[in-house]
Amino acid sequence: MKKIITLFILSLFFSFNAFSQDFAVGLKAGVNIGHGGEIAGLTSSANYTGDTYFSDPSEGFHGGIFGQYNLGKYFLRLEGMYNTVTTEFPFDVRPAEYQMNKINVPLLLGYHFWGPLDVYLGPAYNSSVGDVTLQGMENNGGVVENIASSYLSANMGVKVHFGRFELDVRYEYNFSSNEPYIVDMINSAYGINLASFESRRIHQLMLSASVGLFDSKYRSKKSKRKRGCYFR
Repeated sequence: MKKIITLFILSLFFSFNAFSQDFAVGLKAGVNIGHGGEIAGLTSSANYTGDTYFSDPSEGFHGGIFGQYNLGKYFLRLEGMYNTVTTEFPFDVRPAEYQMNKINVPLLLGYHFWGPLDVYLGPAYNSSVGDVTLQGMENNGGVVENIASSYLSANMGVKVHFGRFELDVRYEYNFSSNEPYIVDMINSAYGINLASFESRRIHQLMLSASVGLFDSKYRSKKSKRKRGCYFR
């Protein structure tokens, strides 16, 4: 599946180059703040807590490539990013980190709202990379199971552009399946024993900067007569 995603991204970028007259291809990177997630303790004796814990926001990162095709006041933008998503559960003794890595492929429809300001929204395909882990979990070596290997999310945000450079802020809402999952925590280290992982959905606020490696608006008249890539 990941090979199919990669081929799709590359083919779309090359199609931008071959057929459009107002397009850009570039790199982007930034930080993301993950939030969401709920773990409820299961009281099996007087020594074990039955409290419910909601995760605290925590920072991750993302980076990748983008291609944008402008259609007058509108634009179509495809991105391919590697994304690390992290939150922390504030258990009574010490916090436990919940982390996942994924490939994130948003397809966005945008509108040139005013001057350098653009707004956009659209779906994203997400594919997990490696294990999803929760610190302090005794069962399965800390690996959280029953996590969907791929799922959809919704993105909406705004960006401002200054020539080849952009600043972008967006919110991603996770639509992954969310059935409760039993975890066995190290009670002496975290202050919680058996618990139900009630919500494993992690949503994100994403802040990023982009730079255009190729932009058709910056080609000279002479270069526009030539076929092939041009970087300036």
